[in-house]
Amino acid sequence: MASLSEFSFRRWSAWAPAMDDADKWQAWARGEVSLPDHEETAAVRMMPPLLRRRAHPLGRAALEALYAPTLGYADPPIVFCSRHGEMSRSLAIQHALAEEGKVSPQEFSMAVHNAVPGLFLIAKQSRAPIIALASENRLLLSGIIEALAQLADGAPSVILVFCDAPLPMLFRHFIDNEPVCFAFALEMTAGKDYRLIYDDTALSTETAYPLEPASSLPLLRFVLDETQNALPLDGAAGWQLLRLAPESGHA
Repeated sequence: MASLSEFSFRRWSAWAPAMDDADKWQAWARGEVSLPDHEETAAVRMMPPLLRRRAHPLGRAALEALYAPTLGYADPPIVFCSRHGEMSRSLAIQHALAEEGKVSPQEFSMAVHNAVPGLFLIAKQSRAPIIALASENRLLLSGIIEALAQLADGAPSVILVFCDAPLPMLFRHFIDNEPVCFAFALEMTAGKDYRLIYDDTALSTETAYPLEPASSLPLLRFVLDETQNALPLDGAAGWQLLRLAPESGHA
């Protein structure tokens, strides 16, 4: 039996503007290309239009990743992780409240943190559980620990979703900004490919990526680029994700 801190990623999917196939994401992981800096909204053609129209760009990015055939979603629990969620939508609601004294119930319902995976499960007619997490500095660590808890509780697999988008201009002076709107999903299962550990000794810069400020993108790069052996999951590099064995590939 695998250790409760050991696991594998069986499948993955990702979406960002102009990043529409696995080869482009692999090239990005190797550092050969950057994420394109332009606006684009995911089509989410597999979702019924009456539900799809309720999702804004960030939500559509996450839905595109969840619907991806490479992920092959089959009703496992979802751990939905986003630093700021639908911040543009939330800001618009605050403006409406200040100016008109009321807000649209539909806009409010889609601004809450678990709205997007909830919309996905409604479309799928699934009763799978959802956990929605928000964290400024430890989102990767929080998501992985929650998914491990779901596996320990008996789930055969868990879908980890990470998504974020550039913040409205109002907030960019106060906090680092994501480069583009993006989303990725990883199917976590029991296994012995990765291990979550705590070590208060700093990692060597030769064996781990420097942690991008609060972003979840380093996790996707780490999973896709199998030349890397360790990934720090917080600013102090105490929590680390280790690769235990070469991957045989990702679906």
